[in-house]
Amino acid sequence: MAGEYEGHKGFMSSYLPLDYYDLHLNPGSTFVLNTEPDSSVMLFTLLGDAIIAGERVVEKTAVNLTAGDFVKIEATDEKAQVLIMSSRFLGEPVAWGGPIVMNTRQELEQAFAELRAGTFLREGIEY
Repeated sequence: MAGEYEGHKGFMSSYLPLDYYDLHLNPGSTFVLNTEPDSSVMLFTLLGDAIIAGERVVEKTAVNLTAGDFVKIEATDEKAQVLIMSSRFLGEPVAWGGPIVMNTRQELEQAFAELRAGTFLREGIEY
């Protein structure tokens, strides 16, 4: 869907490169995803359970991977759909609350205050 994998290119952001894949696995199938050791990789089991790096992960669960150069993703005896997101590891602190991610708890609280006040989204910001 976005980024690059094994020479295949999709949409590429101008700011921070992001790989975003939508993986569909048939029952009992396996996929080995090559990763960059200095990347931050997250998987989300959208439909069905999957075996990720040897551990069963139930449907609708996010998994943050540790550093490595590949991860093995397996379907159980049912179909699985796994979303894969990968980007350069920034090494910044993360404060996460629902749909909002910031660097500090204070920034997160400010974002929720802006959301309640209707000022969270700002006009004129270019993406």
